[in-house]
Amino acid sequence: MHSRYRNMIWRFALVVALVVLALPGRMAAQQDAARKLELLNAYPELIVVNGRIHTMDNSNTQVQAFAVKNNRIIARGTNDEMRFLAGPKTEVVDAKGRIVLPGLIDGHTHPHLWAVEHWLGGVGDATAKRYNDPQLQIGYAMGNDPTEVLRNIERVARERIQAVGPGKWIWVTAFGGKNIPESRKMTYPLFQQAGGQSGTLTRQYLDTIAPNNPMLMHSSEAIGPEVHNTRAKDEFIRMIGYEAAGLTTRTSLLYDILLKGRDNDKVDFLKRELLECVVPQGVTTFGNHYYGSPSIMKTYNLLVSRNELPVRWAWFLGTLWGNQLEAGINTTGNDSGDLNFFYRNVGDFRGIGNDYIWNAGVSNEAWESGLSCTTVKPINPNAQSGVRRDCGSQPTEYEKAGGYQNVKAAVENGLRISFLHTYSDGTYDSLLKLLDDAVAGGKVTKDQIRALRIGTEHNPMIRPDQLKRMADYNMMPAFNGYQVQGDIKGGEFLKVYGEQVMTWMAPMKTYLKDGGKPVFNTDAHLGKVPYFAKDMDYPEEWNGNIWGFIEFFVTRRMPNDGLYYNRDEAMDRTDLMKAATIWGAEQLLNEKNIGSLEVGKLADFIVIDKDYFTIPGDQIKTIKTLLTSVGGKTVYKDAAY
Repeated sequence: MHSRYRNMIWRFALVVALVVLALPGRMAAQQDAARKLELLNAYPELIVVNGRIHTMDNSNTQVQAFAVKNNRIIARGTNDEMRFLAGPKTEVVDAKGRIVLPGLIDGHTHPHLWAVEHWLGGVGDATAKRYNDPQLQIGYAMGNDPTEVLRNIERVARERIQAVGPGKWIWVTAFGGKNIPESRKMTYPLFQQAGGQSGTLTRQYLDTIAPNNPMLMHSSEAIGPEVHNTRAKDEFIRMIGYEAAGLTTRTSLLYDILLKGRDNDKVDFLKRELLECVVPQGVTTFGNHYYGSPSIMKTYNLLVSRNELPVRWAWFLGTLWGNQLEAGINTTGNDSGDLNFFYRNVGDFRGIGNDYIWNAGVSNEAWESGLSCTTVKPINPNAQSGVRRDCGSQPTEYEKAGGYQNVKAAVENGLRISFLHTYSDGTYDSLLKLLDDAVAGGKVTKDQIRALRIGTEHNPMIRPDQLKRMADYNMMPAFNGYQVQGDIKGGEFLKVYGEQVMTWMAPMKTYLKDGGKPVFNTDAHLGKVPYFAKDMDYPEEWNGNIWGFIEFFVTRRMPNDGLYYNRDEAMDRTDLMKAATIWGAEQLLNEKNIGSLEVGKLADFIVIDKDYFTIPGDQIKTIKTLLTSVGGKTVYKDAAY
């Protein structure tokens, strides 16, 4: 054999021998390294594989898999790359080729408020039995005409008194017809209205049908009129210091009175709403204030301390409501009781909190009183609009508007103001004037205002010339869809002012073109409830279905009447998903932690059963969320997954 080949063979044999001799040592080193990793608990706790994962980062990167450690994403890539990282105890979630998205962010909804009508109303009998308290049930007085409704109010009141006994609370809701618009026309006139309109349902009338029980009477939807009898008024004042009114009646009565001292029941009650209505829709973060009931914040804190809060909450220092004014908590004037004074002295605590609860700023939600007007003329000179006036013939008196002064004080003192109702073009003019004046007066700079990311809510109509100015201030308007139709807000506006304002209706796409970032939300109860227990007037196809809300902004078609509302504003699906994820996170001041599936961020994600990006637009509402994970922890899993 040639010496050259003999040398090659000997060298190869030597290498093999050295490798064989080294194998035990190398294997031992590898085993030792694996043991150290296990002792250090260094492996991912979870990997998600086999997904079509739309990360919603700046490049909308798509990957197959990602790994989670300590609630955060630590790596993303291919199936093989993530499986390589797995340890002996790593949980594997197989997405089975389905679409994976960041958790949805609903920047405006009220689960602690919606829970009342759901669990005390829609399924009140079961709730009363669960907590062994017959007061935790709303009685419904139904009817096909006002006379029948009134007759049934008296009957239901008698039945509730018999069920709870003397001295206990009774709660009755009047509902007429088969839907909220019908009930609104039928039952609203029965109540004594602001401005002097007197209906049958007065405090004195309730005193006659429930003389020995505190009685609360509501109409239809969450924003409907209400009345309390004298005993209820006295009980409110005794228990919380003022007679609650408006939306806070529901929260104050439940959390601060009926469940007072029953922390475990409050935790159970709120947790059920979040687990059964919020996270099954794919929502992993929501924004809201706590409606004047401080025990709501305590309940959320208890859930956090027990490691049982299944969703994240960005909270606003909220609005003062109703008859809190009578308790000396005024929103006008210059004394220590009003928000103006408060905003001048409160610290800036936006962003302060933890991964589950953090502050997103201050809010004077219903600030628009005295500011709502429009510059457009009605199609019929005799047409009446319930919420707007002519800005030209009746100029806005800004300095006399309490909400204007409150927001002005907050902005001038560097606070982040958001969650502001905006129902007319006159309201936007007011806000823009406020900001312009603050900059011109040297109170703040434009860059400082831009950093606030001022948020406006509902936005059913915005005048086209206002959009670029809003974007220039980096305002983040949030759109929820249902308020562009129906008989109030945008729907009423469209009926009074006609097709000339159609381009004003929820101009989400145009705002994006003008340089702004629009945000998606629902402002609705996300669990399915009977028609008489719905919180707002939205299409039945959206009842308990967040994907119905999302479908509207892709198609601009309202399913209940088949009408298209400003079809040119139909959103690109990727942009709309950004509005429901990363832009929502920006509006809630937490895009560093949530809103996209990026390394270092919290592992909030959902798996859905259909391809949102390719399914026909009118089928988006058929999408189901199959799995919801918050920080890598499964908080909802569909039985079919």
